[in-house]
Amino acid sequence: MINFSNFISEETPPKANAMINTFRAFGYNLQTAIADIIDNSISAKADNIWINYAWEGEKSWVTILDDGFGMNHSSLVNAMTPGSKDPNDERDENDLGRFGLGLKTSSFSQCKVLTVASKTEGYAVLKRCWNLDFVNQTGKWSLLDYISDESYLEKLSEMKSGTLVLWQNLDRLVGNSIKENEAARIVFLEEFALVEEHLALVFHRYLQKKKLKLFINGILVQPWDPFMKEENGGQLICTEGPDSSNVTIKCYVLPHISNIDVEVRKKAKTDDWYKLQGFYIYRNERLLLYGDWLGLFPKNEHYKNARILIDIPNKLDHLWKIDIKKATATPSISIRKDLVRLGKMTRLAAANIYRFRGNQIMLDDSITSFDFQSVWKASKLRDGSVKYYINQDHPIIAQALESENISKNDLKGILNLIGNTTPVESIIQNYSENPESLELRSDNNVLEEGTILLAKLMFDSLLQSGISNDFALKQIFHIQPFNEYPQLIEYLK
Repeated sequence: MINFSNFISEETPPKANAMINTFRAFGYNLQTAIADIIDNSISAKADNIWINYAWEGEKSWVTILDDGFGMNHSSLVNAMTPGSKDPNDERDENDLGRFGLGLKTSSFSQCKVLTVASKTEGYAVLKRCWNLDFVNQTGKWSLLDYISDESYLEKLSEMKSGTLVLWQNLDRLVGNSIKENEAARIVFLEEFALVEEHLALVFHRYLQKKKLKLFINGILVQPWDPFMKEENGGQLICTEGPDSSNVTIKCYVLPHISNIDVEVRKKAKTDDWYKLQGFYIYRNERLLLYGDWLGLFPKNEHYKNARILIDIPNKLDHLWKIDIKKATATPSISIRKDLVRLGKMTRLAAANIYRFRGNQIMLDDSITSFDFQSVWKASKLRDGSVKYYINQDHPIIAQALESENISKNDLKGILNLIGNTTPVESIIQNYSENPESLELRSDNNVLEEGTILLAKLMFDSLLQSGISNDFALKQIFHIQPFNEYPQLIEYLK
């Protein structure tokens, strides 16, 4: 073992202005930054967290106040010191931090003035402030005992204990906007609407279990469970664990959208289901990563109802490679095998919902074992693609074909029937499972007798109306599906 203490060494501390500006580029957005602050409040055993914000142009501000156990002088200074925590240190099982950077990096990503005030039971309020402009000006790690307005401390002073985080000079969010800038104000408010949605999802298990209350400008944040357990929506198809490492995995398949109440549908964000499919990784019940297949599978339309819940303890952060923002995770090779197996099973169960809803069997014209007559039929071609066509044996279609004359209202009814029964889900599923079929079809434009007959009828009708032969041809080839068959010109002479 080499004794390095025998060698000449030099201290090379990072330059304050260079390092503190680097902290601003960690890639947080407003939602993830505020969530990171809340993690500290949860670690401090807070029961209530109050997030407040005010639009005042470039003087806009954000406060995050909790009723946790607070910090004494040394704890406060330590919390404001970058890299104050060794990620390899053993932590309390409920601790949601790891690197000792979250408070600083998340805050600096949004503001240039960060003030933290804290109070422990029986003691007065303490405060410390980072002003990035001052650090850039002096080039020193100058942590200030300063707050711009003592009124921010009023509520904290009345509490038994707690911590206040104050963001000012929100240059990344509002820049130099004046208070009267309505467009900037709207963007500001929209960002906080996204914050509410994000917190309702990320901390939904804390909120559902009444472990925590979150308020935004005085309004209680309601939890949103992506597995829809309270609505009896998500079907639990498999549970594994907890294993020796205390990891639990639960596989869910959500119901088809048509089986969800309209009001529940709005809350469930069904418009985003395609993006929300995948693994949901929780650490100590805090959602870290969601709507991601972790590079193990591609996202696909008919797997959008598949969601897999993974619970991990904080002692496994290194195995899952949890990043500073708590926004990405990479499972180890030993874990991936199980995730692939469970992912395949869950995706198959999710796909079965769409296979049923798409009425694949009922559409397949090669199956004649039952008498059900659908408006549309599907025929698989030799190249693997699927052709959809109107079923002439359907009673309404058959009756129209046998009729000598069809009234305008009857024709409208038939067209509505065809439009309303278009097998959209079946088409989406077939294309998702066999995307190359679309390209294959384009090379297989077989000109059918019915298409030729219809084109001839329209062509003759145009000529009888008095227009020229060339103009009639041009009109025909501007109509779908005739434009797909240039060889029709041989029949239109």
